[in-house]
Amino acid sequence: MTKMHGHYVAAAFAAVVVVLLLPGCLDAYPDPDEVVVVDVGALEEGSSCYFPMTAPVVPESPEARREHYRAIAAKDLARHRRMARRRQLAASGMPDLLAATSGSGSGTPLSTFELPMQSALDSMDVGMYLVTVHFGTPAVAFSMALDTANDLTWLNCRLRGHRRHRDRGNANAKTMSLEQALEPPLVKKTWYRPARSSSWRRYRCSMRDSCARFPHVACKTPNHNESCSYHQQLQDGTNTRGIFGRETATVAVSGGRQARLPGLVLGCSTFEAGGTVDAHDGVLTLGNANVSFSKIAGKSFQGLFSFCLLATHSGRDAFSYLTFGPNPAMVAGAGFGETDIVYMQNEPSMGVQVTGVFVNGQRLNIPPEVWNYRVHGGLNLDTGTSVSSLLEPAYGTVTRALASLLDPKLEKAAEEVIPFEHCYKWDGKNPAPEAIVPKVELVLMGGARLEPSPKGVLMPEVVPGIACIGFFKREAGPNILGNVHMQEHIWEFDDVKGKLRFKKDKCTTHINISPPNANPKPNPNPNPNPTNN
Repeated sequence: MTKMHGHYVAAAFAAVVVVLLLPGCLDAYPDPDEVVVVDVGALEEGSSCYFPMTAPVVPESPEARREHYRAIAAKDLARHRRMARRRQLAASGMPDLLAATSGSGSGTPLSTFELPMQSALDSMDVGMYLVTVHFGTPAVAFSMALDTANDLTWLNCRLRGHRRHRDRGNANAKTMSLEQALEPPLVKKTWYRPARSSSWRRYRCSMRDSCARFPHVACKTPNHNESCSYHQQLQDGTNTRGIFGRETATVAVSGGRQARLPGLVLGCSTFEAGGTVDAHDGVLTLGNANVSFSKIAGKSFQGLFSFCLLATHSGRDAFSYLTFGPNPAMVAGAGFGETDIVYMQNEPSMGVQVTGVFVNGQRLNIPPEVWNYRVHGGLNLDTGTSVSSLLEPAYGTVTRALASLLDPKLEKAAEEVIPFEHCYKWDGKNPAPEAIVPKVELVLMGGARLEPSPKGVLMPEVVPGIACIGFFKREAGPNILGNVHMQEHIWEFDDVKGKLRFKKDKCTTHINISPPNANPKPNPNPNPNPTNN
């Protein structure tokens, strides 16, 4: 694990997750003592670096796998209910309870930075991808859940003089996997401490241009001395309370340098509860909200961000990444699809418009209104949801078409694998997936075609020796494209042009470099007011 300045340490992750600190970059990465920190305004356009990380695996034992996928289904269902509730509130004319933003942003083309990410499917925080961000001055590494359908970026926090958090176990205990116990794991946490960061500035309730527009604000009066507080309570069980502040992140860029990214809105959570808070240090939002990490960071990096979700079966020596600015993997080659981003009104999520679904080249008869984003919210891209879910009649039409092609090739599973409806005896190896799994294509606005991986269409080894068609039925909109079907693709969001680009990629062919150094040399000619960049 990377050594940090003084008593700061890098974030500890869920079981089996380790950070690889390997040299190398688009340019040679120098000795850490020679690293120079600059402000984002001093960076040239087009540089990029990578923070590598390994990925955990799905539990091995049959019972652990069953509980693993049951937990995924429970998490997804709770998350979907929360999304449906948000849509109901928006339709009832209560946008003040939501993050009311839409449309695209703009920014000055500058550079590229990337953050490390890994799949955390073997923790009780199932199906969540984690990304490491260095917040504060001096910089401290935090492990945060990546969420494209949320509007509140927060870290578990300890304020000076504030009562201690509820006890979440021995901070030095080793993380427990599902293989060991089907209980929330004991995870070593990294606490954000504003008093130890010289770049932290809290917001006040009296700040009408900022605090009043933040999501989940809990200010009682516009008091100048009262901190701008929030209380986010979601139907998936997550409950967090704290105060808003402005903070700086330190990011690695090419040429062996680091850059300060100021002006980020960060929640300092003094209370967290629920099943999704114990396996990470906080939440990093990429949603459609003015205060989301992606909106603020994107203004300094051409309004671009992208990510490539590593497949859960890729092995522990693989890594994936989150990128802000031009992604060399997208610039270097063609072969990508492009479609318009649908910015959901009064919601933090983003989606796309589906115009057709094909299975083995045959167009399925699905009423167009199922995909109408004005009626049902379209098709949302949600990294926090694992298994894609479809409304009727899309769910029934798609799964029946797949089952009719699979039934002659595979034997039906005798045991029921809740909550999957169509399951078969198959280990995912013989025959090869490409030989038996039907080809599914989603046609998007503009003609781009998304082809999910065969291992997402028919998920192998849901229980050892059993594979299941990888869709859940959804009772209320929107339709959800989960991270299982988003894996092994690069997804690039262009917030300036309002475009989404995507292409197939294994997410494992990129160069490894060291993460931001905790004690770099200052820029010999620093900008005296970096927050104005």
